Amino acid sequence: MLVLAGAGTGKTRTLTYRVAWLVENGVHPSNILLLTFTNKASKEMMRRAASLIGADVTSLWGGTFHHIGNLILKSHARLLGYKDGFSILDRTDTKDLFETCRTAVASAHKDSQLLPKASVLTDLHSYARNTSKPAETAISERFAALLPNAQLISDVTTLYEKKKRELNLVDFDDILHNLVVLLRDHEDIREYYSRRFRHVLVDEYQDTNMLQAEVVALLCSYHRNITAVGDDAQSIFSFRGANFENILNFQKQYPDARIFKLTTNYRSTPQILHTANAAIAANRRQFHKELRAVRAEGELPALVPLEDVREQALFVASKIKDAVDDGGALDDIAVLYRSHYQSMEIQMELTRLGIPYDVRSGMKFFEQAHIKDILAYLRILSNPYDEISWKRLLKMLPGIGNATAEKIWNYLTQSPQTPPLERLIGAAAAAPKKAREHLAAFAACIEGLRKISAPSEAIDKALRGSYEKYLFLTFPDADNRLRDLTQLSEYAVKYTSTDTFLSEMAIQGAEQPMAAAAAAESGEHVVLSSIHQAKGLEWKTVFIIGLNDGQFPSIKSGKNWDEEEERRLFYVALTRACDELYLCYTYTSYAGLMRPSRFIRDIPGGLFEEIEII
Repeated sequence: MLVLAGAGTGKTRTLTYRVAWLVENGVHPSNILLLTFTNKASKEMMRRAASLIGADVTSLWGGTFHHIGNLILKSHARLLGYKDGFSILDRTDTKDLFETCRTAVASAHKDSQLLPKASVLTDLHSYARNTSKPAETAISERFAALLPNAQLISDVTTLYEKKKRELNLVDFDDILHNLVVLLRDHEDIREYYSRRFRHVLVDEYQDTNMLQAEVVALLCSYHRNITAVGDDAQSIFSFRGANFENILNFQKQYPDARIFKLTTNYRSTPQILHTANAAIAANRRQFHKELRAVRAEGELPALVPLEDVREQALFVASKIKDAVDDGGALDDIAVLYRSHYQSMEIQMELTRLGIPYDVRSGMKFFEQAHIKDILAYLRILSNPYDEISWKRLLKMLPGIGNATAEKIWNYLTQSPQTPPLERLIGAAAAAPKKAREHLAAFAACIEGLRKISAPSEAIDKALRGSYEKYLFLTFPDADNRLRDLTQLSEYAVKYTSTDTFLSEMAIQGAEQPMAAAAAAESGEHVVLSSIHQAKGLEWKTVFIIGLNDGQFPSIKSGKNWDEEEERRLFYVALTRACDELYLCYTYTSYAGLMRPSRFIRDIPGGLFEEIEII
C-alpha cells in the first residue's frame, strides 16, 4: 500500500502504528524491515511502537538504506569480488582518494588546471551513481560549466574506481549500487532476504532515488508486502537524485496496491491550508488531495508587496521586533527563502537591530569563502599592502601554494618606491613556470579593475576576469555561490566608493559574530532557512521572502528545470506555518523591475489579505 500523508497529518505516527499493529497481530519483529532516511527516525519509531504494545521490537531491522545495505553486503562481499572486511570510505576519505587520483592524472596532462577540485569530483560522482546516469549526462545536468573537461574527469573517475577495488574499499554510494547488483544477480540471496522480510516499510518514499526504489522492489519481491509512506506534494530533492516518478508511478509498479490519503492536518489554521491547497492545485502531475484543518479559524495569510529587498528586510525585521516586544518568542519565527543568497539583506538588518538569528541554509553571509574571495579583489585595490588579501588571491591560482605566494608577496613589496600593484606585471619572474601564464592573466584582470571606481562593476569584472572559472572548478555548489556574488554586486550598486563599501561590509562581518554570541547567550533566535532545509519543521510565524518570478520559482536554464517541483517547494514553505504567514515580494531589484511570483498569481485573491506598506 501507498500512504499519502499530507503535510502535518502524522506520517511518523502512521509508520509507528503500522509496526505496532504488525507485531500485535503475530508478525515477529525480525521479519519486519523499516527503511528511513535517518537512523534517528528509525530508532524513534521503534521506541514508540515498543511503548505502544509493551513488547520488545529490537530484533526489527530498521535504519537508513545505507545502514541496511551495509549489513547485507558484509555477509556476501566475496560474491561481488571484494575480500571479507572491506572498508567504507566516509566523505573525507572519498575526497582524499579523489585528490590522489586527481594529482596522478594532472601530472600526466598539460591542461590539468582544467581539473575541478576533489570536492567537485566527489559530488559529481555521487550524483551520477545515485541517478544511475553516465558521468557525461550528470555533468551536463548538474555541472554544465565542466563539460569541456569531461574526458579529464572521466580519467580521474576511472582511476578512482580502480584504486577502490585494489584497496578493498567502497564509498558511501557504492553501498546501494552493490546491493542492487547483489540482489539482482544472485537469485538465492534475493529470495532469502525477501522471504525473511515479510513486511517492508519505507518512510519518505517521495525522496527515494532510482537505486533505493529498486532495492525496495527486490527486497519485497517474494511477499510483496510493502507499505510506502510519503507525500508527492513534498517531493523537492531532485538535485540530490530523488526521483519523483517513484511515488507517482507506485501503482504502475505494484498494480495491486491500495492507496490511502491522510488529509487531516493538525498543524495549521484553515486559512493557511486553503492557501496551500490552492497553490498546489495548479500542478497537473500529482495525487489530488485537500488538506483539512482541525484547528479553529485564524488570520488570513498576508500578501506584502515591497519596493525592494532593502524594504523587504526592514519590514520583516520590524515585524519580528514587534512580535518580541509583544511577548512573542524568537524561536517561534522563521524566515524562509528559495536560495541562500536571498537572506543577505535580512541578515544585515537583523544584525543591525541586534536580533539573534540562526542561519540554516549555509554559513552566515560574510563567513563564506567565496564572499571573502571576491572582497579580496576589492581590498587590494583599496589597500595595496593588504598582505592577507594578496595571498588569498594568489593561492587561488594553479601552481601557487604557500611558499610561492610568500615569494611573490616579497617581490611585490621589496621596493618602497613602487607600490605592489605597479610591480604585479613583473611578478611572473617570482613564480614557477607552470604558474606564470595564470599569474599573467591575474595581473591583467587586476590592471582592468584599477580603472573601475564603482564596487559593483569591480565585482562583475573580477567574476568575468578569473573568479567565475575558479568557482566552478572549486565548489560543488558553484551555481548557488555565483548567485550570492551576483546579489552582492547588485547590493553594491548603491555605493560609488569602494572604500565606503568595504568599510560597511567589514562592520557587518564583525557584527555578525556578536549577534551569534547574543543568540547563544539568550538561547532564542529567529531561524533563517532555505525551504529545502525547513522541510519537516514548523513555526508559529513564517515569512516567505523573494516571491518574484526568476527568484521563486527559480528560473534555471537547462532541460531539467521543473516548474512543478518549484511549486511543490512553495507548498512545503506554506505548510511550515502554524498561525501566521507573510508572503513577501518586491516591485524592483537592484537590476530593474520585478514581477510577483506566478505562484502568488495562481492563488485566488480572497485567500489572503494584501498589506500596503506606506
